[in-house]
Amino acid sequence: MAKALKSVFNVKSIAELSRQLAQTSPGFNQLLFVERVFQTGWDDLSLLQRIAHVSESMHEVLNLPYVKALPILKRVGPHFCGIFHWVFPDYVARYGLSHYECSMQALAEFTRFSTSEYAIRVFLHAKPQPTLEQMIGWCSSDDAHLRRLASEGVRPRLPWAKHLPWIADRPEIVLPIIEALKSDESAYVRKSVANLLNDLSKQQPDWVLTLCTQWQNEGESLSKQTEWIIRHGLRTLLKKGDSQALSLLGYKRPHPLMVKHWQCDSRVKRGQHLHFFVELQSFDSTLGKMRLEYALTFKRKQLQGYRKVFKLAEGDYRQSCKKFKKQHSFEKITTRSYYPGTHAIELLVNGVMLAASEFELID
Repeated sequence: MAKALKSVFNVKSIAELSRQLAQTSPGFNQLLFVERVFQTGWDDLSLLQRIAHVSESMHEVLNLPYVKALPILKRVGPHFCGIFHWVFPDYVARYGLSHYECSMQALAEFTRFSTSEYAIRVFLHAKPQPTLEQMIGWCSSDDAHLRRLASEGVRPRLPWAKHLPWIADRPEIVLPIIEALKSDESAYVRKSVANLLNDLSKQQPDWVLTLCTQWQNEGESLSKQTEWIIRHGLRTLLKKGDSQALSLLGYKRPHPLMVKHWQCDSRVKRGQHLHFFVELQSFDSTLGKMRLEYALTFKRKQLQGYRKVFKLAEGDYRQSCKKFKKQHSFEKITTRSYYPGTHAIELLVNGVMLAASEFELID
C-alpha cells in the first residue's frame, strides 16, 4: 500500500509545488529544487523518506530562517491536500522545534488540509507537558480537524509513527482528551478517540475496561456517540475473546446454542475464495445478541502459524435458527503472504469457539 501511496510524489506534483513556491517566494530556484528532489536514488525512497526528502529540499532551496520560511509555506500549503500535504507539517517538525509557539499555530493550520498527527509527536517527545496542554486546549475548538489532531496525535501506536510508550504506560495523562471528545459530534473525531482507546487496550486493558464500564454506568445519560466509541475502542479485546469486554457490550457466553450445520471448503487455490457456511440453533426462543467471528490460522515459513480474527456478523437475532455464509479471499495482498499447505478455520460466537475445520491452500 505504501508503495502505491508514495507515487503521489511524482514529477507533476513536485513541479506544481515548485511553481507555487516560486510564485510566493520571488527568486525561488525551481530548476534547482526539482533537481534536488529527483536526485539519484529517488525511486528507492519509501513514502516517509520521500516526504522528508522533499521537506529538506524546500528548506535548502528556500535558504531562509525557519520563521521567515514558515509564512511562505502557510500560503503555499492550501494548494495541496492529502498525503502530499504532509510535507508541510513535516517541515515544522524538522525545523521548528526551537520556535514552539509559531510551530503550534502552523500545525493547527496545516492539519486542516491533511493531518499534523505525525509532526506533533516530535513536540510531544521534546516538550511533552506544554504540548499535551496545547492538545487538551484544541479539544474545545470548533474545528473537527483540530479536535481530531488532539486525540490522533497521542495514540501510543499510531501506524507509521514512532510509538509513545510513556503514554501507554500512563494512560491517565490523556484522559482529559478522551473525556472531552467521548461524545464528539464528528464521526471523524470519534473514530480517532476509539482508535486511541484501542491502542491503549493493547497494553492497559484493565484501565480501558474500567473507563468504559464507568461510561456504561451513566445509564440513560450515555450518548450514542460514546456507545459507538466503546464498541469500536474495544475491538481488539473483543477479537481476543475477552470476557469482560464481551459482557460489557451485552454478549453472553453462547450456552443455549448449537451448531446445526457447519460446512467449509476442503481446499482453495491461491487467488480464489474460501467458502464456508454455518447454521445456528438456539435452545431458547431466540438466538439473542450474537457476535460472530471466524479465525484463520495461516501457514507461514516459520513452524508456528499466524492466527487472525475476522468479523462475520453481529446483531440481536429474534429467530431461533439462522444461517450464515461467508467467503474469504486468498487473492494476493501486500500485507500478507500466503503459503500452500494446511490452514485452519474456527467459528467463534461471543468469543467461544463452536466449530473448526482444516483446509488446504494450493497453487
